[in-house]
Amino acid sequence: MRTQHINVNTPSIHAAPRFVISENVARISVLCGVRIKQDDEGRYCLNDLHKAAVADGANKRTKEPGKFMATESFAEMVTELTTQNPGSLPVVTIEGRNGGTYVARELIYAYAMWVNARFHLHVIRTFDSVVTGQLEAVEARHSRERARLEAPALTDAIKHGRLAAGKEIKHYHFSNEFDLINRIALGMPSKAYRAAHCIGPTEAIRDHLTPCEIKCIEHLQRVNASLIDVGMDYESRKEKLSQIYIQRHSRALLSEIKRLEF
Repeated sequence: MRTQHINVNTPSIHAAPRFVISENVARISVLCGVRIKQDDEGRYCLNDLHKAAVADGANKRTKEPGKFMATESFAEMVTELTTQNPGSLPVVTIEGRNGGTYVARELIYAYAMWVNARFHLHVIRTFDSVVTGQLEAVEARHSRERARLEAPALTDAIKHGRLAAGKEIKHYHFSNEFDLINRIALGMPSKAYRAAHCIGPTEAIRDHLTPCEIKCIEHLQRVNASLIDVGMDYESRKEKLSQIYIQRHSRALLSEIKRLEF
């Protein structure tokens, strides 16, 4: 395939924030039942958007991409995008069997608005849902990493606490503390959770948890380490952690379960 750049006359380039498309791309796959292709730079196939608009009820002939690209508003937006983002091309045409016209996200919104209000809202909501999902995924990943970082702190607290009390350290002392957290946050110890969710023995349980579950475990691990450091006994810590779970996390976890189910 050969890529052809569409040249639009632009005014002299002034200082503007540089925009790196690859770091700000929402990846969508299907809109109105039509798969929307993207190129390596994250631009969207305008031809696919046209198919989606037609599937949504728009007139196939009057809403062709070529007619939209012939409008003054399209030219003005391309000019502004090129001026603000000199390192990126808002429009490219790829020739060949799998080619088409690929445009920046802003031009997708502009095309959708040009089609009609219903399709415009459909595009906005689709992008919003994708971005929300991406943010949740990023937050979940960060939470898993924070939870892993909290684990050594809890391990150290257990070790130092027993050493300070002149007590022997056994391997189950560590597993007992982590299962205390799991029983409170997940309702069962790790072994039972693995069996209930078909998680392999070498897989990390936290990679299968929801963002709220991860946040809860992260918080309880941190609190438990502090309670061990001040010398609180197991049963007292269990009661305190259960109170914190009810006060800080139970409602959020219940809401998350309802949202995932429905």
